[in-house]
Amino acid sequence: MLAKILFWLNCSRAYTLPVTIFSWVIVCCYSIKHNGNIFYGLIAVLGVLLCHLATNLFDDYSDFKTLKRLTIDGKSTLPNTQEGKCTYLLDGSATTKDILRTVLIYLILASAIGLYFIHVRGFLTLLFMAFAGIIILAYSYLSNIRLSEVAVALAYGPLLFGGTYFVMTGDISLNSFLLSIPSTIFTLNLIYTDTLMDYDIDKAEGKKTFVGMFDKQTAKYIQIGLLALGYLSGFKINPFILLTTPLAVELLLSNEKFRGKMAQARNLMVYNSCLLALAIIL
Repeated sequence: MLAKILFWLNCSRAYTLPVTIFSWVIVCCYSIKHNGNIFYGLIAVLGVLLCHLATNLFDDYSDFKTLKRLTIDGKSTLPNTQEGKCTYLLDGSATTKDILRTVLIYLILASAIGLYFIHVRGFLTLLFMAFAGIIILAYSYLSNIRLSEVAVALAYGPLLFGGTYFVMTGDISLNSFLLSIPSTIFTLNLIYTDTLMDYDIDKAEGKKTFVGMFDKQTAKYIQIGLLALGYLSGFKINPFILLTTPLAVELLLSNEKFRGKMAQARNLMVYNSCLLALAIIL
């Protein structure tokens, strides 16, 4: 049983969960300062993590259904994708039906948490649940019409920050949304790094991404602007956020392969989140 759980966590790219956790830490600290219930916060982040895993897995399902597959030496392959994409489907370790079943389990567990908060905080919780469900199921489609960044901004901005603050305090706070801006930007940078590295692959597949609207050099300049905006908005909360700029420069100049470069973008987001949370605590 444990081996099966670990298998599906790996397929669901659980290694990306720190992005959600450290975003949540910021709003959790802010909510506690406003008499928020830490127990509710912990339950809420569990629901958010389940939604994160469901999104990752359903995205694989959608890609596997739409991307072109070839058979080489008796083995299926996705020639125009990142190495390792959908490996567990290509080698027969799991089927698309298994994916849908696992996604359903994630969503049932997340919904159970949502129902608990409907009982505790009222039916406004349904609004956050509905938007989360739409993003999970539509993310792959949105990615193909240049809106993946919009989906991520909504998920890691008003949904994560506004939703967590609401269930912890029972209130809606404009300041919690404003607080999400730098964290969301650095999370967007993570997604942007991913799509920028897939630039040639996505072009070959005809995938319509935001990055693909520009030539590659212009897309790199946009990433510089995105990071600058993140530091500008974060500076107002904690000026010491500038201490991580060497990491941002390293990311921009890096020639690391996919996993390495994604780890750099993730670490940049995590370290900045820690500095932002520290400013709130102090």
